[in-house]
Amino acid sequence: MSLQNTPSSCNCAINRLLSTVDAFIFITGSQRQSDTSAGKSYVAYNIRFGNTETKHRYSEFESLCKSFAKLHPTVIVPPIPEKHSLVDYAALQTRVKDDLAMVEKRKRMLQTFLNRVAKHPVLGRDHVFHRFLESGVSWSDVLHSPPLSVLPRNPLQRTFSNQSNTGMTNPVLTSHLIPVPSSAYLLKHPDSKFEESEQFTYRVANYMNNHLEKSQRKVIRRLGELANDYAELGAVYNGFSLNEEGQVANAIEKIGQAVDASYSNTGEMVTMLEGDFAEPIQEYAQFAQTIKQVLKFRHMKHAQVELIEGSLQSKKENLEVLTEMEGESRRLEEAIAREHTIGQNAVDVDELNNGTIDADGNVLSNSQQNPSYDNPYAADRTYHPSPTPSSTLNRTPTTSSKRRSRYTWSGPMQMVNAVGHTLQGLIDVDPVATRRNHIGKTKDAIVVLEEALELTRDDLTGISKDVQADLDRFQNEKIQDLKEMLIAYAKAHIRYCQQNLESWQEVKNEINQIPDHL
Repeated sequence: MSLQNTPSSCNCAINRLLSTVDAFIFITGSQRQSDTSAGKSYVAYNIRFGNTETKHRYSEFESLCKSFAKLHPTVIVPPIPEKHSLVDYAALQTRVKDDLAMVEKRKRMLQTFLNRVAKHPVLGRDHVFHRFLESGVSWSDVLHSPPLSVLPRNPLQRTFSNQSNTGMTNPVLTSHLIPVPSSAYLLKHPDSKFEESEQFTYRVANYMNNHLEKSQRKVIRRLGELANDYAELGAVYNGFSLNEEGQVANAIEKIGQAVDASYSNTGEMVTMLEGDFAEPIQEYAQFAQTIKQVLKFRHMKHAQVELIEGSLQSKKENLEVLTEMEGESRRLEEAIAREHTIGQNAVDVDELNNGTIDADGNVLSNSQQNPSYDNPYAADRTYHPSPTPSSTLNRTPTTSSKRRSRYTWSGPMQMVNAVGHTLQGLIDVDPVATRRNHIGKTKDAIVVLEEALELTRDDLTGISKDVQADLDRFQNEKIQDLKEMLIAYAKAHIRYCQQNLESWQEVKNEINQIPDHL
């Protein structure tokens, strides 16, 4: 397995023992213990592995299972027996915890769970599992120490590439910019291979839960009722034989013994069917739910990649708009600066026509303005009175000022832009600094999203490979288990029929000894 399923190196005694061929974990028994802190009692299951012995209660098995799901979200974690519902509690006269059959069933299924974990190429090499099997280890301390204590709550915040030797992932996607998809998110570009796996898993889970497991439970329940009826019927036949004598009494008694044997054989078959067929069916029904969760995690990681791609594209488009606005703003500032310079050096045409300034805008002297001032013999001696103050006050704006006014506000858009700029200035003290600050933040966000996109894409590739590899491993294991289950199912019925056949053949022989006439 590629990324996330590369186990950390561990050279503890438990790991070395698990690597041996004949390694097997036994649950040797159970005993009731008291929890003084909570004032309750619980059942502790005795675990023996090699020379190591330890005890764990059901809730600790449950926490181990949940820890595996957090540490290895792409691994199909073997299930533990389900908790009993309130209906189960109401159906029994005593507490379910005190029910011997329930405890025995849990012992079998928990032992299967431990050995499935031990054989798994990833879970069997996890040091958290090794500590679970060690004697004298406080399980509470394991749960509150690394690596479990440092895991983020949401596995989508983890990255599974660049894993360190400690088994932890680095880095952690904690930025608020990293989107977290909802479970209802529909992929834009789904992987058809995993879509087919999801549909197949849903069909299997539905069939096992609603058909196979339900029917098998019904059959086992009725077989149990039949065994009880056989026990009652055998006692009736034995009592009936006391009313007869000779060969007839012996034949009736033999029938009672055969019915008793049927009771015993039916009970044995029920036990075999439960342990070798019904419990594995329940286990695989739970497996289907686990596979759904693994495929859902891969789906969510794929959705996260698509959301990051969308967010990154949006940020880039936003940066492009802000950059264009910044460019327009700079060009407008430069244009205003040029117009301000031109306006200061503008020439009044009226003054130029009146002769008060030259073409370069320089003020002329009196002699230059009026040649007759120094030459009394000038050709034009017409008197031109100077304008009175009142006429000066009432004079209309000069052509030069009109030109400057028209040039400054030459277009309606410039007027609108200027007014908008003024209004924005009233709202925002420094709109230019705000816009440039937005540009800087957008660029930083793009950098973060690009890094996150690269990590999540690598993760998605590795996770897809890991999920597919574990699905293939599980499929091979399932085929082998189904083969063994079906063989066990057939053997249980063959044995049941053979034992009953022997009993009833003896009955037939005994009945044949009854004389036709007394």
